[in-house]
Amino acid sequence: MKACEKLLGLCPEILTAWNYRRETIEARTGDAATTSEGGDEGEGEGEGDWWSDELRVSETALRNNPKSYPSWYHRKWVLRRMIEAFGTEEGKARETLEREAKLCADMLNADDRNFHCWAYRRFVAEKLGRGVDEELQYTLTKIENNFSNYSAWHYRSAILESRGAADAETLEREFELASNAFYTEPEDQSAWMYHRWLTSRARAIEDAKDRESLLERERQTCREVSDLEPTCKWPLLALASLGDEHPREMFQNLAALDPARGGYYRERRSE
Repeated sequence: MKACEKLLGLCPEILTAWNYRRETIEARTGDAATTSEGGDEGEGEGEGDWWSDELRVSETALRNNPKSYPSWYHRKWVLRRMIEAFGTEEGKARETLEREAKLCADMLNADDRNFHCWAYRRFVAEKLGRGVDEELQYTLTKIENNFSNYSAWHYRSAILESRGAADAETLEREFELASNAFYTEPEDQSAWMYHRWLTSRARAIEDAKDRESLLERERQTCREVSDLEPTCKWPLLALASLGDEHPREMFQNLAALDPARGGYYRERRSE
C-alpha cells in the first residue's frame, strides 16, 4: 500500500492503483474494520484509521491534479464507506464531513470551474444536510464573482431541479439573474445555457397566463440584447427556444452571424 501511495502521488490517473487500494481495503476490513490501511498489516491505530489514511492519499493526489477523476471517485467511495460504518452524526464522521466541505471551498476558490469538485461538494452538502437555500446562496456568490462559471450555473440548475416543478416567481427571479449576466457579458455562453434550461422549465408552468407572460417577457429581453449586440448570436438562439414570431428572419440572421453552422440554420429556416 505504501508503494501504491507513492505511485499515485506521482500519477493520480492510474485507475489500477486506485482499484488495488479499494480491493485491499475491502479484503482487510471485511474481517477487521479497525485495521489501519495506511501502513502494513498489524499497524492499526484504532477504529476508522483506514479512511483517514485514504482521504490523505487522495488529497495528496488532488493537490497534484485537482481535476483527477479517479482521485475524486476514490474520495467519494471512502466517505460512503465511512458513513455506512458511522452514519453522519457521529462525532468523528461529522467532523470529517465538515472538513471535506472546507476542502471543497478551498479548491473552488483556487479554480471555481472545477466540475469534479462541484459534484463532490453536492455529495458532501447532502450528507451534511445543508439546505437548498444555503447552496443556492453559495452558487450565487460564485456566479457573481465570475459569470463564466458554467459549473456554478449547472450546480444551481441541479439544486432547483431537485425541488421539482418551479413556480413562476422562482423562474422570474432566475431569469433576472441570467439576464444580469448576459447584459454584462453577452458573448459568454454560460448564462445563455442556463437561460435555455430555465425556458424549458417555464414551458412546464401549468397556469397558461403565468407561462405566456413569463415567456413573452424573456422574448422582449432577448430582442433588446440582440438590438444592443447585433453581432451576438446567443439572443437569437434564445428567441428560437422561446418561440419567436419571426423564425425565418431570425434563422437567416443566424446563418450570417454563425456561418460555420449555416447549413443547420438554413435547414431550420426551411421548416
